[in-house]
Amino acid sequence: MSPPADHQRPRVATLRALLGIAAPPRGRFLLSIALGVAAAVSTVALMACSGALIDRAALRPPLYTLTILMAGVQILALSRGPLRYGERLVSHDSALRAVGRLRLWLYDQIEPRSPAALCQWRSGDLLARATADVDSLQDLALRGVSPVLVGAITSLFAVGVVAVILPAAGLVLAGFLASALVLTSVLAWARQRRLGTREATLRGELAADVVELLQGAPDLLAFGRDEEYLERALSDDEALARLARRRSWTAGAVSALSICFTGAAVVGLLAVSVPAVSAHRLPGYLLAVLPLVTLGAFEVVTPVADAVSRLSHHLAAAGRVLAIADLPTPVVDPLDPVAEPTATDVRLNNAKLRYGADHPWALDGLTMAVPAGSRVALVGPSGAGKSSVVNTLLRFWALESGQAMLGGTPVDRLCQETPRHMIAWVAQDTHLFNTTIRENIALARPEASEAEITAAARAAQLGDWIDSLPDGLDTKVGEQGAQLSGGQRQRLALARALLARTPILVLDEPTSGLDEATAERLLSDVISTTAGKSLLYVTHRLDELTAFDEVDVIEDGRVVSRSTPEGRLARVGETSAGPA
Repeated sequence: MSPPADHQRPRVATLRALLGIAAPPRGRFLLSIALGVAAAVSTVALMACSGALIDRAALRPPLYTLTILMAGVQILALSRGPLRYGERLVSHDSALRAVGRLRLWLYDQIEPRSPAALCQWRSGDLLARATADVDSLQDLALRGVSPVLVGAITSLFAVGVVAVILPAAGLVLAGFLASALVLTSVLAWARQRRLGTREATLRGELAADVVELLQGAPDLLAFGRDEEYLERALSDDEALARLARRRSWTAGAVSALSICFTGAAVVGLLAVSVPAVSAHRLPGYLLAVLPLVTLGAFEVVTPVADAVSRLSHHLAAAGRVLAIADLPTPVVDPLDPVAEPTATDVRLNNAKLRYGADHPWALDGLTMAVPAGSRVALVGPSGAGKSSVVNTLLRFWALESGQAMLGGTPVDRLCQETPRHMIAWVAQDTHLFNTTIRENIALARPEASEAEITAAARAAQLGDWIDSLPDGLDTKVGEQGAQLSGGQRQRLALARALLARTPILVLDEPTSGLDEATAERLLSDVISTTAGKSLLYVTHRLDELTAFDEVDVIEDGRVVSRSTPEGRLARVGETSAGPA
């Protein structure tokens, strides 16, 4: 599903907001600018000294008169490398520190908005914003702001040097240099600002298409839809290639314009300096200095234009990242949250929930309870509202009316972390990381011992299978558990939940994909392992319901019937019995 259109902030506001979040450390940034200016100035000074040395040497003066110029050339030639290296080292350190703060800020924005505010976003597009767009923003200071400042200071230095030697030549250089900087920057900005937003959007769409294509490849192949998705990804890639070609043409035009201005400036300086030499207003040995200084000064033109060009891309990427912060926060922690309750009963009273103003009710006045230490099964067809019950209890979504309570405390008076600390949830699509079985289970409680991890795995009916593996618990499960079967992934998620030792356990179809005998053993182990815990068990297997204290049947967001092991069955609404 495509996300809503990003809110377009003014470019200045975008830049101000970004620098407010992830400005590079001031000291390091200023040091990188100083080193960059020193390296660029060394280049200009080296050209000037080299020209003066060659001209003086051509006149065959005494050798001692060339000593200072020779020493200057050697010092400047040797200093350029260390200065440039130091500038790169400091600027990259500054940029990485800034992007690190940006990533932390982004995660702080995503966490309270997930999943309610992000449900309309394609996972690949969100991933592109959190990775590619954030990574590109590390160049904002490195290749965006820094070259402009270094170019401006170096240009002033070069003009000042030439003006001291010959004022008229300084005016000529200033005119050509300013014209080159302005015109190349305007050309770069005018051409690239229209490409930046489009390119960033296309990259997000391509990332989303590729993620969906790879993750859904088996199903797409089975239903014959693979060509459709592949064609869409190739179309996005071709569009990006066209934009890249346009960007390359612009870069070539900027480079050509810079070369033209460089040649014109050299000719202009010679036009004013040759008559000055003839009129004895300029020493002859300085005639070569002015053109060489001009060549050194014009080396900053292309980096400045490139920085202006990149700025459009940076602003587009920044807009996509900042768009996440513009999303509403559906679930907000209370200003004065209540401490975690000690009781473990679960109640929903007349709960009403829907996932959008134009959506049907997912929970339509649902009332049910899981008394402390009891086991309640929730049965119903797909779309009946079973997952919505879990979303409400975990504070993933907020109720529009009614009440959800944990331990007698309304969940909207608890921090979001509290119900997630009290409830261990095993979903049908629990995420597994591309690491070992041990680490996937221990994610619930990293400090757990080897014996506790093994016990949780055996309780989830994974013991015999793990024992048969050459690497045992150290076996890699693959990306999203790709090396495991569906039943093994579900049992691994169950082992993680059992290790968490939470007082409340919510299991969503933990026996799906298992044969009857394994499912029976798994349920028996779950029942014995969770003794004393509150258990909400979502299932479609009717043969499993005899082990539960109560079975609630849910349809259209309501509990329509309730039964107990004694065989009593009541239609909700026709009896006063119920979990009031």
